[in-house]
Amino acid sequence: MRNKVAIVILLWWGGVACGQISPQPASEKVTVQQQEPLTIAPAQAYKNWKAHPDQYVVLDVRTPSEYQSGHVKGARNVDYYADFEKAIQNLPKDKVYYLHCASGRRSAAATEILRKHGFKAYNMGGFGAVVQAGFPTE
Repeated sequence: MRNKVAIVILLWWGGVACGQISPQPASEKVTVQQQEPLTIAPAQAYKNWKAHPDQYVVLDVRTPSEYQSGHVKGARNVDYYADFEKAIQNLPKDKVYYLHCASGRRSAAATEILRKHGFKAYNMGGFGAVVQAGFPTE
């Protein structure tokens, strides 16, 4: 009988230690909210932007020379390498930002910075994928 009690206690303690059984009452449980993804497929971003262009801003975080070589029509150019955090202070926070760069690396980092400052932002990746999704260019 003692062995059975010891086994039950060990199983219970193992469940608590592994997070299987909560030692706190259900009323005190903390819920964790899932964070939104940092990325969006360029095709989905294009559909959203095309349906409600006034709600979305395409943010090109490439250098000015990269931007001048071809960019999404109407996109704002904010160079990631030119004091990005200072430059975004002038952006309105009531818009949703879709970011891209040449390959997606800079826009991924820039998306995280925007999120840190309270913006709703998503990384679309590289310029080629954005163009392929249908965004008009100039």
